[in-house]
Amino acid sequence: MLMWSQSGISLSGSNMFNMGQTVFYANSQDFMPVNFENRSNKITLSIFRGRRFKWGTFALKGNFSYSINKFKYLYSMSGISADNVTESNIETMTSNLIPSLELWYIFLQKESVFIYTSVGSYGIFSDLNITSNNNENTYEYNTLIPFIRIGTQLNYGRFFINPFISFDLEGFTFEELGKIFENSNLQSQFTNYTLRSGLEFGIMF
Repeated sequence: MLMWSQSGISLSGSNMFNMGQTVFYANSQDFMPVNFENRSNKITLSIFRGRRFKWGTFALKGNFSYSINKFKYLYSMSGISADNVTESNIETMTSNLIPSLELWYIFLQKESVFIYTSVGSYGIFSDLNITSNNNENTYEYNTLIPFIRIGTQLNYGRFFINPFISFDLEGFTFEELGKIFENSNLQSQFTNYTLRSGLEFGIMF
């Protein structure tokens, strides 16, 4: 982990390798276990800046992440017979660009706790390559998800914990940036909303 921060701006990155096992749907009756190896690389640029006024505090929170995940599914090491699969090994590589921007309004603030509401959105721009026997298939997925949140942050010295509830609209799926709202139905976006709970915590140095 590499971390650099100053004046509310931070840059972090990670490179991780892990091994494990997952299951795939083989046919109408069976699931089959498959071993895999995964290499994950990620870099994130973050900003959190605020300004206090008489009627409350406004803060801007933003993240810009780019990640590359490479999975290698090892059928030959999973004890699966050749009758169940057509390829011995399959590799997938997913590149993700995930920007998010959130405007906070802190309307109740005391020494070690504050309550806030926020509005913002985050995007998911994914590109998936599947490689098998030198054949490559590419799939793309782009969506933009607006949200409204309410939460509280508790501070205990340098440790903080931030539980929140998020009102997420249905994602705007698109192929080009200029066509994000072209085929969208705003009434449907609000009707098909999702309520999600979340929790953030950490230590400030």
